[in-house]
Amino acid sequence: MPSDTAGEIDRRRLLYGVGAAGTVTLAGCAFDDAADDEEPSAGRDADDPGEAGSAEPVTVRLLHDTHVHGSMGDPDEPLNVANYFGLMDEQAAAAPTDNALVVGNGDDLHTSVESSVFDGAHMVSLFNASPLAYDTFGNHEFDDGPESLRENVADSEFTWVSANVRDERTGEVFAAAEGAKRYALEEIDGRRFGITGLAPADTPDVTAVGEHVAVRDPESAAADVVADLQEEGADVIVLLSHLASPVTEALVAAVDGIDVAVGDHAAKVYDEPKEINDTVVSVVGDEFEYVGRLDLTVGSDGVVDYSFERYDLEAEVERGAVEPHDAVRARFEEYERDLETELDVVIGETTVPLETRIETVRSEESNVGSWLTDLMRADVDADIALQNGGGIRSDRRYEAGEITRRTVVDILPFPNRSVKLDVTGTTLRAAIEHGVSAVEERHGRFPQVSGMSYAYDPDAPAGDRLEAVTVAGEPLADDATYELATNDFVADGGDGYGMLADADVLAPSDEGTLLSALAIERIREAEVIAPETEGRIEAVRADRASGRITPVTGPGPDS
Repeated sequence: MPSDTAGEIDRRRLLYGVGAAGTVTLAGCAFDDAADDEEPSAGRDADDPGEAGSAEPVTVRLLHDTHVHGSMGDPDEPLNVANYFGLMDEQAAAAPTDNALVVGNGDDLHTSVESSVFDGAHMVSLFNASPLAYDTFGNHEFDDGPESLRENVADSEFTWVSANVRDERTGEVFAAAEGAKRYALEEIDGRRFGITGLAPADTPDVTAVGEHVAVRDPESAAADVVADLQEEGADVIVLLSHLASPVTEALVAAVDGIDVAVGDHAAKVYDEPKEINDTVVSVVGDEFEYVGRLDLTVGSDGVVDYSFERYDLEAEVERGAVEPHDAVRARFEEYERDLETELDVVIGETTVPLETRIETVRSEESNVGSWLTDLMRADVDADIALQNGGGIRSDRRYEAGEITRRTVVDILPFPNRSVKLDVTGTTLRAAIEHGVSAVEERHGRFPQVSGMSYAYDPDAPAGDRLEAVTVAGEPLADDATYELATNDFVADGGDGYGMLADADVLAPSDEGTLLSALAIERIREAEVIAPETEGRIEAVRADRASGRITPVTGPGPDS
């Protein structure tokens, strides 16, 4: 793996300003998070306006965001990490007053092919070489568990900030000992900037936060951190938001004092920022498509004006306006060589296309879903198996042909392991009902299954959609017990499967197999696979008054 060298890193923390003569102009020093009971290392006292009392406004360029899902991109295409930070680097250097602030918004360490090989460390290394200064926790930061994230935070030379992800044992921000902060303070030309972040409220439901991590309600956490930042004398408060943009909009409408909120959990793109309750909300999607640039005019009373530009990275590269970031590109190339060695090895072939498109795996039976759940069921010797469709990634239809390790890890990037539970028929019915409750949203909870089949009515009210469930060809018996194979994420209640979290564990995850490794091994053993669909999942229209049930698509007899 690439190594960190002092020459490659050359950290340019929050203030990146490069003057016309090529010199770095720093108008202040970083402050430590007051939540950690540390005194600011330099700068004006909160009770003394000092330079911040000057009537002369200053301009600070805010460049955002990240949300790259652990992906480095394709080195032969415009959308990659080296070009992305090259664009940010150039825009930071061109800031009108030589002051630039480069921030991320989380979901940066996972869920890519690379993440499954490097456990997120590759993104930390790449970000260390970039001008990024602050990032926040998204839900996917925890995909490899809290200990892996702690290691990544410890290796980060940028600062992780979060107002609502806490360690229940200490009451502090998660990974405080490794350098994370509830908020940070930075002074720029006499103006004190407060930077904090928020993770989605449902983070514990959709990823592996572990036993001791709590995620506070974003609105109450935001109100508390804003009050603390104001007490610390922050002139400008910047929120790195990994909330869905409608949630961010509601939050800033309810919580006074946030000057700027950037980022989005749901990958929306605004043509222009929105102004809500004196807060500038800027959203530019995810991964490498866009870079957002906000030039903030800051007076003694905070932000008094701003201008905005959204850069289309592909267009900028194609017109020759972007040079790849040298240090990032060097590390990128090293990781790519490592990936080729690790993943670009043919392990077998498929004689049929492999279906992993979201529209399929989150609404109907997928041949990959059926094949995978068959493997899980056999791995732990269970009666039945259930896999959340959201755990099957890549959103592609792979044509028949060779299969590499990369193909498998692309489809199964999460570090999930097989688990066996003892569940009642009532619990299983509740689990399947929950699984189809948000199918219209293509939610990742949708269940792919083995050893069983079910029919559901997508037009019926959520919670009342199941029309039939059978196990081994027999109707599901509510008072019977079944051995269920699933992944450890779902077994722990992930994706809202809380009804499974209380089930007796017959085979824990440390006795199970990493799903990607299981799939790779079975393909290597078989050499040739041909996954099929078998009618395990059927969408129907049910007229309960007449008892008539018909398939949603295609002809077929009543059942």
